[in-house]
Amino acid sequence: MSRPSPITAYYTPTKLPPHPQQSLTIFPSSSTTPVPWVVYIHGGAWRDPRQTKDMGIPILQQSLPATWGGATLDYRLSPSVRHPTHLDDALAALKFLVSEYGQFISHILIIGHSAGACIALQVLATLIAERQVTGGMSTHLCDRIKIVVGVEGIYDLVELGNEYPPYKGFISEAFGEDEELWDEASPSSSQWRQLLADDCRLNTKIVLVQSTGDQLLSMNQTNVMQRILDNAGWNPEVKVINGRSHDATVESKALFDILRDLYKYLDDL
Repeated sequence: MSRPSPITAYYTPTKLPPHPQQSLTIFPSSSTTPVPWVVYIHGGAWRDPRQTKDMGIPILQQSLPATWGGATLDYRLSPSVRHPTHLDDALAALKFLVSEYGQFISHILIIGHSAGACIALQVLATLIAERQVTGGMSTHLCDRIKIVVGVEGIYDLVELGNEYPPYKGFISEAFGEDEELWDEASPSSSQWRQLLADDCRLNTKIVLVQSTGDQLLSMNQTNVMQRILDNAGWNPEVKVINGRSHDATVESKALFDILRDLYKYLDDL
């Protein structure tokens, strides 16, 4: 059975007309029964208009199993907006997917690259917390997320600014000038031990991927996040790719091999 053609859809967390960046490219499943879906969140330091949802198309076209569904999303960029707008848009996009395609979605694997990895872990932490308070759509979505993959991710904004002082410019554009706000927004500051105890976590797997050839980020961000998750009991998997540059990693055979192993894991759930 051939895969349906990809489609563009617009989501919005409000009743206002969607911004052009509040959009998804969706690769519908060819299956009539629920199957896993893969969702990609692009990077670009929360501000680079050259980084769009199109960055996720090669991953979906080249690695996605034939009957699975997939989507790659855009979100509004800084400096026009600040946190939590990027996160709110990603949450709205995911909730739109579940509301429109939920009957065809068994599990969800989220891939986030760079700033998108930050958003991906913010999404997971937010949904677990929301589920305990509000239930509803947060429950339907949260229960489906089984794997989150951060690729060359940003996880601790204060530490990032300390390691790379020039990066403080784009961090301030996205999160404001106050470093306390940076800390509050960072995935490294989420209450992962408490989140682990909440019943939303049904063996959710977190995978952190980093290239030794990344010219924009050292291993430090991945090491910090690994240590925090380990201390909280999440036992993340860390995968190191040799020699790929920051943007080249997302189209590398090494990443596709990692994803295919995760697809097998997801298929067996």
